[in-house]
Amino acid sequence: MASLRTTALAAASLMIALGACGGGAEPEPKPTATATAKKSKPAPEPTLAAGTPAPEALSKFQCAKSKDKWKASGYLSNRGKAAATFQVTVYVGPPDGERHAARTKQIASIAPGGSVSF
Repeated sequence: MASLRTTALAAASLMIALGACGGGAEPEPKPTATATAKKSKPAPEPTLAAGTPAPEALSKFQCAKSKDKWKASGYLSNRGKAAATFQVTVYVGPPDGERHAARTKQIASIAPGGSVSF
């Protein structure tokens, strides 16, 4: 039973969070005399998995714009002794201090010593 608990804890214990990924939002059009300003709600915080940040597991991270869409990619390596689940959160937008939406992806069950691309 202890072995199963250890494996379950190890699988849930790794997480990677990235703060920002190049570029910025498209400029907003200037309001006209007849336009009314709308207050926007702050974007929700990404759901973070319980675990320990593991930036050393991330390699060859890239963030690039293709046509009108941003794409993040890289590799995750599990250097542990048990299967692990990783979470990568990427934000693309202006560095204005305001809350904006981020994308989060979980990559489940990477085998010990294994590596996957995302």
